[in-house]
Amino acid sequence: MRVTALLEPQPISILGMAPRREVDEDSLRAAGFSDVEWVPLQVSDAGVREFGEDFWADVLASPPLEMLRCRA
Repeated sequence: MRVTALLEPQPISILGMAPRREVDEDSLRAAGFSDVEWVPLQVSDAGVREFGEDFWADVLASPPLEMLRCRA
């Protein structure tokens, strides 16, 4: 993923990479964690009421992030 900050006098770009899910999961299990689970982004009922389902359709179709839940 590349993120560019449009700064003056010159923009800067940062290139970041995330490991595959399996790497995170295996590392957590090796460290003693269990019940490793990826939790998708959810929109609250209040958010749907305020903005409508169509407003959230794109972000839910291609979530920008997921949370990782596990037990120690």
